[in-house]
Amino acid sequence: MAEVHGCNIPEDRYYWIEKHVWAKPEGDVVLVGLTDVAQSLAGKIIVVNLKSAGKTLARGKSGGTLESGKWVGSIPTPVAGEVIEVNGAVKANPGLVNEDPYGEGWLLKVKPSNWDEDAKALVTGETGVASYREKLEQDGIHCQK
Repeated sequence: MAEVHGCNIPEDRYYWIEKHVWAKPEGDVVLVGLTDVAQSLAGKIIVVNLKSAGKTLARGKSGGTLESGKWVGSIPTPVAGEVIEVNGAVKANPGLVNEDPYGEGWLLKVKPSNWDEDAKALVTGETGVASYREKLEQDGIHCQK
């Protein structure tokens, strides 16, 4: 896992850097969550509301909302498809997104309608880390631990 400006950026995720969300293909589903950068910018997350299973999402549309002490907003989804599972643990304990955004703090499992196409708009691996580094430096962002 790479660390940039105190932010963890695993190379095995696909990032929509401008939206601070990630996608990770696992078989025929794609796991979706917020990046370490997003949770750091948001601060302590106190409420997570996610779209329910069975909902069809367009890429870039809201997969849910979250609320922190300093921010309320929608969570854009990096992949189009049908929500097949929501992480009930983060609804019960929203702090999981702060504590483990790439593990226990995942948000949605989506059955993608066209992963190959959506993946082209995302960055991953060393390119993803380098692109995220550029964004963090450009915006002066540092993660707080």
